Amino acid sequence: MSLGKRFLESSLALALTGVALRVVRWFCLAGTLPRADPRLHALLRTREPAVFVCWHQDFLPTIGWLSRWNPRRRSYVLASASRDGGLAAAAAEAVGFREVVRGSSAAKGAGALLRLQRFGRDPRRPSLAIVADGPRPPARQLKPGPVHLARETGLPIWLLRTSWWPDPSLRRTWARFHAPPPWGRGIIVGDGPIHVPKDLDRGGLEAMREAIEARLNALADRGDDIARRVWGPG
Repeated sequence: MSLGKRFLESSLALALTGVALRVVRWFCLAGTLPRADPRLHALLRTREPAVFVCWHQDFLPTIGWLSRWNPRRRSYVLASASRDGGLAAAAAEAVGFREVVRGSSAAKGAGALLRLQRFGRDPRRPSLAIVADGPRPPARQLKPGPVHLARETGLPIWLLRTSWWPDPSLRRTWARFHAPPPWGRGIIVGDGPIHVPKDLDRGGLEAMREAIEARLNALADRGDDIARRVWGPG
């Protein structure tokens, strides 16, 4: 195992990831405009549960922003069982998410979804946050997990996007991860609620998955466009 890989899997790397997300939350997000859907803001001020969904690309800043409401609502995060998922899990726990469930389409996915389903049916009505693509390419293709969770728990889906200007994408990464600078100029957008009927069959679930994927991609494009118009050159 290489020295770099051993470091990424070390407890020190996980701790540093948690510190990094706290920095993102308190410094990078300081310049973010409160332009989320007004209904989303109204929801987050309550304890009403939801399944929050975003792309891998903007996972860290998005859950950093979402974590601001953790004192008000119980929230759990689904992170992949991969090395990247370990870093994401450390980051989520560092900013106060109740627990991180590890699993993805690549490994331990069925068990992770069953556990989240139990959380979603808890009488205390927690929220669930899910990265909808990954842990491997292609990026921005929705996995079926969020749709199944919404159907089984009855929780509505809310789509989230954090966009920035200038574009902070790391172009050599598979998801083109966002790495916003301190005091970066960003914007939060949301789309929802999306209700998944309990009686959907396999064909209906796939149609719903495709529709939600298209909506999340459209939301990402809309957020990027708003950030460009608000913060970009006139």
